[in-house]
Amino acid sequence: MLRARALIVLVALTATACAGGVAKDKTAAGPAPGSQETPAAAPASGGDQGTAPAASPSGESTAPGAPAATGAGAAAVTGGSTGAKGSTTAVSGPAAAQSRQAAASGGTGTGSSSSGSSTGAGGTAGSSGSGSTPSGSDAGVPGTPAPLPGKGTTVGLTKDTMNIGLFYSKTGPYAGILRNAPAIAQAAADEVGPINGRRLNLKFYDDGTANASTIQVEEKRAKDEVFSLVSIVSESNVVLAPLAERDKVPAVIGNVDQKVAENLNYVFPVYGYWARMATVLPSFIKNVLGAGGKKIGIVYETTSTATDAKDAFKPKAKELGEKIVFEQPISQSQSTCANEVANLQSHGVELVYMMNGPLGAICMLRDARALGYSPQWTGLGVAWNFNVVAAASGGGADGIKYLSTATTLDTPAGRHYAELARKAAPNSGADTDDIMLIWYALVKSALEGLRRAGPDLTRESLIQTWETKMNGYDSGYLPPPTFGPHNRSGPLAFGIAACCTNGQWTSPQQGWRATF
Repeated sequence: MLRARALIVLVALTATACAGGVAKDKTAAGPAPGSQETPAAAPASGGDQGTAPAASPSGESTAPGAPAATGAGAAAVTGGSTGAKGSTTAVSGPAAAQSRQAAASGGTGTGSSSSGSSTGAGGTAGSSGSGSTPSGSDAGVPGTPAPLPGKGTTVGLTKDTMNIGLFYSKTGPYAGILRNAPAIAQAAADEVGPINGRRLNLKFYDDGTANASTIQVEEKRAKDEVFSLVSIVSESNVVLAPLAERDKVPAVIGNVDQKVAENLNYVFPVYGYWARMATVLPSFIKNVLGAGGKKIGIVYETTSTATDAKDAFKPKAKELGEKIVFEQPISQSQSTCANEVANLQSHGVELVYMMNGPLGAICMLRDARALGYSPQWTGLGVAWNFNVVAAASGGGADGIKYLSTATTLDTPAGRHYAELARKAAPNSGADTDDIMLIWYALVKSALEGLRRAGPDLTRESLIQTWETKMNGYDSGYLPPPTFGPHNRSGPLAFGIAACCTNGQWTSPQQGWRATF
């Protein structure tokens, strides 16, 4: 059943990606020199291009004619570079700085060829209320600032309500696989109930699957409608985070380029940075996988987040005497990988470190299996260790161990989520969807920060709360984060995920560790 669900989603994603191209207009975060993909035109804000949500809160709108998910529901996947998980536009170094400046000022993208490089030895916002009648208005009405003690910004707050903005992919390649995001976010809010006397109103915004133009338009509305933001897709966060910083809107986000987030004040990443985890991966390969002596190949998406993780990995691997013999770029939405697999095979690669999202992982694992190529595979972060990858790759993920920054469905936390999802979105597949599990974990963290901030709430006091009261917060879903004034380290400890038991990723050793 899981495999059938995954294949349904994969077909829908492939059709979306192929029809008109992947919507990744990087108007707000321009392409790095030499980027390989021509961006498609940005979708109109709020118009769904992919699968409509299978279960969404009252008031959530869907574009007319959007195809509905079929079957019992499909496992979802976050954006792949997921936060995943997002665009394939390479933005790093000086180009990244210029791009972020363009994003913040409102100024004006990558399928990859099969050729790789050899390396020498060593080297739309529907609203619904928590416990209240949903407004049902797509336009959204800014919350009237409440007369709170002291001074500070209270946009999106009243005495009795709090508007929270959540960014996810309503359109673009990940629209179908994130279709249950509104229902799961609402379930998390309903579970918490009113926070310090304020009823939660969730407003949902489109990131267009990391489409910069869409994000700019949506954030322009959100900054005047909501108190704080939540966002999951990594390359969307590369665009959204500087905008939230410019407009002084607190944002709790998933994966993101470390260079983007570490110098921001209003942004708090709660998934482990890929680049930081990449410095731990060489010892994981040596001590956990027992593969320090194998020839290593790197497969990576050409996003800034993935490229930085690749580059952070190489010197640490060299320190441990590990030999990288080949590097292979791929596209985020790549559908055939025979040439890329053949390149790895011809270079004698024995262990593959994949730094890409779920679609690239499905492509590589499936085609390697078809060609009879069986290297050891590994990866890290919120990227591709998802049940949909296990199912859609036809068993190609079996036996993989992975450096993880989130729990799995077999843990106590995972089982709690599954029960909640069965009630909130019955017959949608959300209860077996480990990508919705990490979305729930993200929303849960954001709500906990609001609770700890207390009743005398301002945007400024929420920032202070995240810097002083969220250190060590262990929800059971994500590693405890590390934050402070001018410190956006996020999680510094990680776990192990393994594939697969009954088609699902599991946590063979529960808990988090800083070293391996």
